[in-house]
Parts: sequence; C-alpha cells; structure tokens
Amino acid sequence: MSDIPTYLRWLCGLCLLMGTFGFVLLAAGFREPSFGKVATVVVLYVAAVVLFVLYRHFATKKG
Repeated sequence: MSDIPTYLRWLCGLCLLMGTFGFVLLAAGFREPSFGKVATVVVLYVAAVVLFVLYRHFATKKG
C-alpha cells in the first residue's frame, strides 16, 4: 500500500513532461495544431492534476 503514492507521483511527473513536450512542439511551430494534438496536451495536463490530487490523498492518508 505504501508504494501507491510513489507510483502516482511518477505518473504525474510523466504526464507533465509529455504534456510540456507536446506544448513546446505546438508553440514552436514544429507541429501544426489540430484538435487531436491540442486535446492530447490538455488531457495530459488534466491527468497530471488528477494524479497529483490522488497522490496527495494517499500520501496524507492515516492508517
């Protein structure tokens, strides 16, 4: 049970890293923005927030 916060923290970091990479590609003009590409970046950031909230929940849970 104690490994769950660690996994959630790593997944949150990976989602942030991939979302930032996708955002940089779109912002720098290496890729043409389309609905699918923008939606992927947004979903990655939303997943990172959800994973962080779950991490905080499990990390501060007593017993």
